[in-house]
Amino acid sequence: MGKNWPVAVGFPEGARLIRTAVDRPDYQDAYAMKLRPGMPRDPAAWTGILRDAFPIAAQQDGEALMEVSTAGLDAWASIVVDDEYVTLCSSVQTNALRSRLYWGVVKRIHPFMARAMMARTHRRLALAAEKAA
Repeated sequence: MGKNWPVAVGFPEGARLIRTAVDRPDYQDAYAMKLRPGMPRDPAAWTGILRDAFPIAAQQDGEALMEVSTAGLDAWASIVVDDEYVTLCSSVQTNALRSRLYWGVVKRIHPFMARAMMARTHRRLALAAEKAA
């Protein structure tokens, strides 16, 4: 699974916070990559996936939850780290016509952008782990 590029997966077992963040999600996805030796196991170390633009709203048991709401969307992202994988989860609920129109455009590029941001952060943290070893 996902050594150099994230692969689509279901929400992992440890994604408890994001499962309860949105009542009736209109969209959910998750992408995972295999951790390399020495990479951080603290999900807070992975918030760079979202360019550290969104603060952690909650954190527990290997999961960090961030509110990424914009343009009338209820949107949440979760980073789950277990012994083998790091997983980026997204959950979105549209609340009005404006948010449905906005999400109708954004959801077409969201999978590519989520994977690209995750791969970039994974590469950066892998290089840091190699240098520290």
